[in-house]
Amino acid sequence: MIRTSRTIVARLLGLWPTRTRRTFVVLGCPRGGTSLLAGALDAAGVYMGKYRTLQYEDPEFKIQPHLASEAPEQLAPVIRARNLTHRYWGWKFPNNIYYIERVLPLLINPCFLFVYRDLYEIARSSARHDGRNWTAQGEHLIEVAFNHSAKVRRFQASLHLPHHVFQLEAIQADPGAFADQMVEILHPMFASREKIMRFVMPHGGYHAHGAVKRHVIKN
Repeated sequence: MIRTSRTIVARLLGLWPTRTRRTFVVLGCPRGGTSLLAGALDAAGVYMGKYRTLQYEDPEFKIQPHLASEAPEQLAPVIRARNLTHRYWGWKFPNNIYYIERVLPLLINPCFLFVYRDLYEIARSSARHDGRNWTAQGEHLIEVAFNHSAKVRRFQASLHLPHHVFQLEAIQADPGAFADQMVEILHPMFASREKIMRFVMPHGGYHAHGAVKRHVIKN
């Protein structure tokens, strides 16, 4: 009982040694390939949170862009809890680009994974996904994709921390090279190349479910 009480007090005071060795942050545009990267991390054994759909978006990290200033206060207890319980963890939310710089001091050994996709394809995918009229809204959707991508690229250019850059079309053209790169990035964590390949290959986890169609609950 005494040991348990001390453990609780230490955790509350923030004195308990952290468990996290590396934190993975996925950045990119909506409909731009972030679900593929997040799903590959999940398949490799990285804890990606309590996502509810195969977009792999942890609701605890959902913060609207206009509330970005509140991110440190809102996310501090979530990040501290992850740091105490997971060696390797991460999250994906395209809107994290609006608050990522504000929460950098809370992250242990962060590694950023950027993914880019042809802007026209992003816009077309957004129109299909949201049921929008391409003729009427296509130009606006391309502009939205351009602005979001530009913001991500500016953050990437400012980084002096470990980061890796992917192109969705290149991943799709050579899944094997992508799996090899992910295994290297995740070292010294053991990451199964076969599991990553099964996820990213045609008819695999990413393509079979379209990253959004099948809803799941992860405890």
